[in-house]
Amino acid sequence: MAVQHTAYPILPRTRDLAPMITEATIDQVLERLERSPDTYEREVDDFADRQPELMDYLTNEDVEAFTELERDLLLFAALVIFQAVTADQPETKEVSGEAIATAEEANYQQLSQSKAPTFRDRLTPFFEQTKQEDLLAFVEDLTLAEGEEEVSAEAREPFFVTLKTVIDTLT
Repeated sequence: MAVQHTAYPILPRTRDLAPMITEATIDQVLERLERSPDTYEREVDDFADRQPELMDYLTNEDVEAFTELERDLLLFAALVIFQAVTADQPETKEVSGEAIATAEEANYQQLSQSKAPTFRDRLTPFFEQTKQEDLLAFVEDLTLAEGEEEVSAEAREPFFVTLKTVIDTLT
């Protein structure tokens, strides 16, 4: 007697079902942080308590190559990403060091495979492969901004990859 096999659909991983964090959510977080600059340290402490591995990643010796302004901007951007994600997904799990390392390696690999002539063009494949376009656009804008909060040309790649890794591990 032949055994009949039932084909079950392969379900996507839970993180693939995460809703896109919208520009409106990002703007709400930015507005709240701007309205309450005196609570910034408390917000950073909450982030560190809830995501200790991510905070270690954002403050390890690898970021020492950034200027003080770039390190401050990196931490601020990561806080915005964290708060935007947790606003839409309050039950966000704690990120592991292994997940961070895996995501960072994949992001550097993807960036290194691009042969586009400009840094902005090298980012296009990231937008084509993400559900988090608005968060990624936020990171792109910070990375390529000109003016007093400018990220130096040599810091752009690690700055972008670090924040893309934060997005990947939280969503």
